[in-house]
Amino acid sequence: MIDSEHKIVILLWGFVSSGLFIYFLIAILTYVQTKQKAFLYYGLYNFLMFIYMLKLPVLIEEATIDIFLESRFGAMRWFIQIIYNSMLFLFYKEFLELTLYFPKQIKYLNRTLFTFVGISTILYVISIISNEKLFYLTFFNYTFIPFITIFVFYAIYLSFKIPNNLKYFMIFGAILYQVFAYISLYYSHNPEEGILFKDDPIVYFYIGIILESIIFIVGIGYKVQQIYYEKINAQKKIIEEQKQIQLLKQNYQNEIETNLASKIAELKIAIQKTEDEKVKSLTIGFENEVSNLKLDSLRSQMNPHFIFNALNSIKAYLIENNTEKAVYYLNKFAKLIRKILESSRTESISLQEELDTIDLYMSIENIRFEQKIDFKIQVDQTINLSQIKIPGLLLQPFIENSLWHGLMLKEGNRTITIEIYKEFKSIKLAVTDNGIGRQRAKENKAGKTFKTDSFGLQFAKERIDYFNRSENTNYSFKIIDLYDNDKNSVGTRVEFEL
Repeated sequence: MIDSEHKIVILLWGFVSSGLFIYFLIAILTYVQTKQKAFLYYGLYNFLMFIYMLKLPVLIEEATIDIFLESRFGAMRWFIQIIYNSMLFLFYKEFLELTLYFPKQIKYLNRTLFTFVGISTILYVISIISNEKLFYLTFFNYTFIPFITIFVFYAIYLSFKIPNNLKYFMIFGAILYQVFAYISLYYSHNPEEGILFKDDPIVYFYIGIILESIIFIVGIGYKVQQIYYEKINAQKKIIEEQKQIQLLKQNYQNEIETNLASKIAELKIAIQKTEDEKVKSLTIGFENEVSNLKLDSLRSQMNPHFIFNALNSIKAYLIENNTEKAVYYLNKFAKLIRKILESSRTESISLQEELDTIDLYMSIENIRFEQKIDFKIQVDQTINLSQIKIPGLLLQPFIENSLWHGLMLKEGNRTITIEIYKEFKSIKLAVTDNGIGRQRAKENKAGKTFKTDSFGLQFAKERIDYFNRSENTNYSFKIIDLYDNDKNSVGTRVEFEL
């Protein structure tokens, strides 16, 4: 017969065992959804403890004989406790993100724990080989228990220092578990001192598990709720940022429309003053083309000041009655605008198309430099430029920087060279100028009363990053300052690896 006290033990065993298995399933499902290691470790902890409790406690002594536990593998009953307690610490560490607050201490604790588990595993294997289990019990009682006690309470001490309300769930749960586990251990060695459950002190251990599990599962629910609200807040932040970007984009586009309309009006006045009908006819066609430009594409790919400066330069030829040059450069400008629009409609263009566009761009910019910029494009003839894809108008910001920051203040010979060549298994593209260098350009900019910030290079980097993700490429660039033997700046070189 089984008395009422042992019936309670059996009921508690069934309740705790089933609860551990349910918590294991909940934790693993939560891990699959969130990919957070804390839930994985908690699931393993519950599963290992469930395995440990598979031995059903009953009153009749003969019925408790477990063939497995009496075999050479019998030390498993203590070894599995070492493993699930280790899983409990790993869960505790990940759940409270202790590594974030105490990286050095947690690194040391991890090494200590893994070393101890390794030693425990070796000793367990020795117990299997030698068929001796009592020495492992001694190791468990007098080495592991003091070790894990110090280990857990040090982790609790660290937890008190972190600014996180989750710590209270872990601290109270761990303390309650430890207290009831030691009560169970004490009465198992001193049954005569027990008040209740003298023959089954394991009941206190069951109570500790129940209290710990209740507190931990509430803490897990609290953390899941935090994760959910963090995702919601992150999404709200992204939406708000997108709204701000859209507003800035609209305002900037309105400004460009106003300025461009003003320049077109000035060009109309200049055209009306000329008697050359051919120029007038060509300008009217050009005017129609400009009126249909996608202003947002121009804004995102080319400095709008270039458009205004180019129109002013062409207007100067008209005022000087130099109709031949006005027509020549007006044709080039219209062709450049068409290429910009074509590139804005596609994710990428060929390197050959890019070079053709840059050549047009330089021919127009060179008007303002009185054709004193020596611009060259040197290409390895073994490279098929039409098969290499890049973001449209990628090189323009770098050419613009060479012109206005490197060559503007330089005297004498001024050059910009584009080189395309093979190096090992890569295609290299280099833009080199013999300007004053970035340091002097920065000093000149610092001395100006009115300063402007150029976003061209940053925008180019972002476009390359996006292109790499969308096209599965690994394009990159770097900027190199050039010096002579006397450490004097002799220019700047931008190298692309395609």
